[in-house]
Amino acid sequence: MKHAFDVARPSRSRRARVALPGLLLVAGVLTLSACATPVAGASPSPTASATASASPTPTPTASPTETTAPEPTPTESATADAPYNGEVLVITSEVRDGNLEVTAMVPGVSESGGTCTLTLDDTQASVSVSANEGKDVTYCGVMSIPVDTTSADVAFHVGYSSSNLRAQSETATIELTP
Repeated sequence: MKHAFDVARPSRSRRARVALPGLLLVAGVLTLSACATPVAGASPSPTASATASASPTPTPTASPTETTAPEPTPTESATADAPYNGEVLVITSEVRDGNLEVTAMVPGVSESGGTCTLTLDDTQASVSVSANEGKDVTYCGVMSIPVDTTSADVAFHVGYSSSNLRAQSETATIELTP
């Protein structure tokens, strides 16, 4: 029977290993809380005060004034005033049969009704497609535009605009192979 009781009771070293961190934690909390409380028996010391003068002079004080924000004026295009977040990521870009084909996405934005526009930097030729809403992302489907395949490379960027925001990718370059 002696073995049954010895197994159920933890050893002294085990109890010390468990109790020591707990005691250190309590001691640390008490030490830090003592720093935040005033010393017992401490009382504020009196300070010198100015004496009243014979003729007090009023000091001007600022009174709060009510201001109203200017009313926004409607514009022709809501996308021109949409906030700019600057994040359009180009997913794929390749030249197929004389056309540059690009797909892109706007991360962190999930909305429909926006427009994705692929623009060639040298000619400013562009093509637009409707964006598709995804989970925490807006996708720009395949945008295809004819390119001069005799050039060494093609530089382009993708823009996104909606009534809520507008964004643009960095300029990307694709090298054409003969």
